[in-house]
Amino acid sequence: MTSFFVGTYPPDGLGTPAGRGEGVWRGEIGADRVVSAAQITAEPAPSFAVMHPRAPLLYAVEETEPTVLAVWDVGALPREVARVDVGGSQGCHLVMAPDGATVYVCHYGTGEVSVVPVALDGTPQSTTPAQTLAHHGAGPRSDRQEGPHAHCAVFAPGGRHLLVADLGTDELRRYTVGADGLLYEPGIAAALPPGSGPRHLAVRGNLIYVVCELDHRLRTLRWEGESATADVIAEHPTTLAPRRTGDAVYDAHVDLVNRDSGDVLLVSVRGADVISVFDVAPEGELTYRAAFDAGHWPRHFAVVGEHVLVGAERGHEVRAFALADVVALPPESESGAIAQLPYTSAAVTSPACIVAA
Repeated sequence: MTSFFVGTYPPDGLGTPAGRGEGVWRGEIGADRVVSAAQITAEPAPSFAVMHPRAPLLYAVEETEPTVLAVWDVGALPREVARVDVGGSQGCHLVMAPDGATVYVCHYGTGEVSVVPVALDGTPQSTTPAQTLAHHGAGPRSDRQEGPHAHCAVFAPGGRHLLVADLGTDELRRYTVGADGLLYEPGIAAALPPGSGPRHLAVRGNLIYVVCELDHRLRTLRWEGESATADVIAEHPTTLAPRRTGDAVYDAHVDLVNRDSGDVLLVSVRGADVISVFDVAPEGELTYRAAFDAGHWPRHFAVVGEHVLVGAERGHEVRAFALADVVALPPESESGAIAQLPYTSAAVTSPACIVAA
């Protein structure tokens, strides 16, 4: 049995009033690959979540004004154990330090990053963050870049810095991570092309793969540890598949899959409604292979066990694809072709993120 959790948006999707039945769902995939899911918490717009590395605790950021971090014991009888008023607005991403001692929260609405220290039992040390660090600036897209929009954070190669993708300013911000988990020495690790809109990041060795939502490019950056900066060394379209739904294409999530047969990188693209598959050479170079149908508006996905689980936000379902089918997907038969892979699914209202249990 493979277990996972799903954070959801309101029933009518992102941008509609929160508090209309959304919450966290628990899902399971049986040996027969049948997927089931049921809601276990009721809370407004838990759009991103992470698990504690040791305790059965789920941390969910509520994409509200102000942002709230809810901590849930997800044992047999789920119960809320803490709430942190993080400030800012529209929190959209969390990352936890590998030692489980700190949670970092990205606020899309205000472009800030908050730091929440965590006690040994996994509960936050305070009901307010220890730090909230502001970003400043804007980009050329007045509809999406009127100000900073911190969209995700990851640890840089080497683990000594936190990188924040700011969609509003076209920058990768960086902070030195102190022994206490607090953030010091803010700076800009990379300035990306104006209007690119960096959204999500994946790290492999000394390389950083950046999905840029606004110009639909996947950029590879090489990290220089001594200067704590990164340079663009390659870029590719996120997909060759055409738009099929919605008013435009909105690139979403990126993740790496490490396999003995060779690494692959996956990118979800809303509008085209696909996940693109890139082959990763030993030295990190990417080659576009193909794209497969991932459901209506694949906002987020996660590799959980031997499955690729996709949250199709507007399709109101979570799809489960066999990881073996995904990594064995043959090269596209013609430019822009969309492959069909077998899957099972469960009905879930407006899934926004997926987390391995």
